[in-house]
Amino acid sequence: MTSGKYSALSGAIARDQAIAHISANLANVSTTGYKRRGLSFEAMLRGEQQTNKAKGINYSRVKTVNTDFSPGPLKHTENPFDVAIHGEGFFKVQGPNGALYTRRGDFVTDQAGILRTSNGMMVLDNGGGPITIPNADTSQVSIGESGIVAIVNADGGADEVGQVAVVGIDNLRNLRQEENTMYSLGEGAAETELATPFRLVQGSLETANVNMTEEMTNLIDNYRAYENYHKVIESYKALGEQQDALGTLS
Repeated sequence: MTSGKYSALSGAIARDQAIAHISANLANVSTTGYKRRGLSFEAMLRGEQQTNKAKGINYSRVKTVNTDFSPGPLKHTENPFDVAIHGEGFFKVQGPNGALYTRRGDFVTDQAGILRTSNGMMVLDNGGGPITIPNADTSQVSIGESGIVAIVNADGGADEVGQVAVVGIDNLRNLRQEENTMYSLGEGAAETELATPFRLVQGSLETANVNMTEEMTNLIDNYRAYENYHKVIESYKALGEQQDALGTLS
């Protein structure tokens, strides 16, 4: 009986973790550049261990937490500092402890005209330096498909001031999430040149790649499974109390 109780407990814990991740996905459905996270499960015991030691009872746990880096839909904003990546790749920004990577392109400029993310991190150019836009509040700014940032003059000419870095990652599974939309290089991940062409879309943002209907369905399924595991645990608890009561009759 104990084996069954712990099997139900392990299942409930795994489903509770799944509910937490699905809830986070739903909470970020409107977050620019957010990437959906999902879980996969595995049996803790296999083969002879499960057959002999656990008598066929399965103990489950979360195997991996996966980030879905598929692109989200683009939303047109007409803001010249909003930029979306059409294709693969990440913007490279300067984090507190080194380079970070993101698909979130709702950029702003600070008082010095330096291009930054909405949470204040410096957007890096191809050389790893800042991009400074003179008179950002009054200038007409152009961000081309290749990332070149230019100030458009009154006569129609353009003065280049930098190029937004867009880089590839050779092993997306080893990216480490730092914030909802920011990632750092984990062990086994490395920055690389993009193997496929990309283009930047000025005046647009990439929205979250979260399907609300699918997430709600997953949430309901996992919550029902959690409730069923909880009922099994309560049943084992009731049986244990009855056994204790019977044991005191003598």
